[in-house]
Amino acid sequence: MEKITIDEIELETLVAENQISFDFEGLSQKEESISLTETLIKPLNHDYIKEEVLFVVVKAKNNEVAKDLPNLKLCGKKMIDWVLLAGSSCEQMVMEDYEDIIGKVRQINTDKKYIALFYSDTPLFDKSSFFKIMDYFASKSMNFLQLSRGFIVKTEFLKNSPNFISSATGGNEIPSLLRCDSSAKLVEAYETLNERIVGYHIRNGVTIFGKNTVFIDADVEIDGGVIIYPNNILQGESVISGGTILESGNIIDNSIILNDCVVKASYIKNSKITNGKTIENGSKIISEVI
Repeated sequence: MEKITIDEIELETLVAENQISFDFEGLSQKEESISLTETLIKPLNHDYIKEEVLFVVVKAKNNEVAKDLPNLKLCGKKMIDWVLLAGSSCEQMVMEDYEDIIGKVRQINTDKKYIALFYSDTPLFDKSSFFKIMDYFASKSMNFLQLSRGFIVKTEFLKNSPNFISSATGGNEIPSLLRCDSSAKLVEAYETLNERIVGYHIRNGVTIFGKNTVFIDADVEIDGGVIIYPNNILQGESVISGGTILESGNIIDNSIILNDCVVKASYIKNSKITNGKTIENGSKIISEVI
């Protein structure tokens, strides 16, 4: 096992028979990592990933962390949906977990050159990390790369190497492949995703005070020029339009707040607030248009 490093990602390359292994020397491309559909990174040329990779996500088996872990949402999305976003540019496939995962993958009928397999309990895995791994794998002509929660394999190598066996667990540790198998890791994943989302909106011109106390689901849309004070929760597919001020203490769920509104310590669900309205402290608005 040879330990190698790319930026902050540490990998140990598993060398299988007939596999060519290299270090990461010379690979220094850095790309911003944002796990939102609206902010897909724009590489110089990653067309080959779209054309040549089958992106497989395995439904991780339930564990004791949460009663219904597969359906548990982090920042408005199930964990498997976050992982699927990382490979959204590729043909995708979701499959159940099996003891012999390599054997099941061998049975997949695909004309793609590569198969990239990841697990649904790694919601921090993002497009930037995926592209970096694929660039390394493809440019160095590797046949197989073992990851802590998945692997990359050349399809021809997999189909033509019947004696090739892998557990598909252990191996290369990558921070974005954090497995959420404890309460502490679930909290870490949630906080990291929320930090990414809040940072995305700040870069788009939203003023957010006390950003560690503002929680925004992934599908919330916020126009530039909105001001958000501490202790706000924005959920579902809410839309917050330009010029609006959200004072402290609001919960806004699946609602539309139009331009130049002021909302003060209120609960708003499945509702629409029209232009220029002021919603006073303690208001509870459910399924209304105001």
